[in-house]
Amino acid sequence: MSESYTFLSRVPHFEPAAGDVPAPPLPGRSAAPSGERHASGRGRHRSSPHSGASPRTAATQPGTLPLPSPDVQRFTEQAFRLVLEVLDRRRNVRQLRPLVTPSLVDVVRTLALSESPARRLGVATLVRVHLRAVEPCAFEAFGTYGRGPRIFVIAARVEQQSDTGWTVTSLVIG
Repeated sequence: MSESYTFLSRVPHFEPAAGDVPAPPLPGRSAAPSGERHASGRGRHRSSPHSGASPRTAATQPGTLPLPSPDVQRFTEQAFRLVLEVLDRRRNVRQLRPLVTPSLVDVVRTLALSESPARRLGVATLVRVHLRAVEPCAFEAFGTYGRGPRIFVIAARVEQQSDTGWTVTSLVIG
């Protein structure tokens, strides 16, 4: 004795098909017929209020923020290496005190004491570090490090303090 049940049904159509509704024209542009082709031979893209370009503010204009100096680059690479050595338990966490804020020393200590499956892959080796200015005396640092065959990421915010010099104020390890 078998009965047939249907538990699934087709999904109802809630939106009109893409060709049924014309896209609104961009401000300052005239609406072109949908069949118009550009010189490249491709069809015209649908209009949208967003042009696809990122907005430019004074902080993101090229040339308004300083390029990283060699000393902040060296400091960041050294700080990243020390953090990775502490995480590998090859270095004492107290050696981070001059480089990072006190709250980050505690975070790195906690991470070093926890058992991480990634640690079994091998020793962490810093591969690359990039810096990007976000303020005149603050940089976003991001880089990669390898463990065995895998690549991981590390990121931080590096700020210049008036009394101590460069300091890592936030840290993300992935």
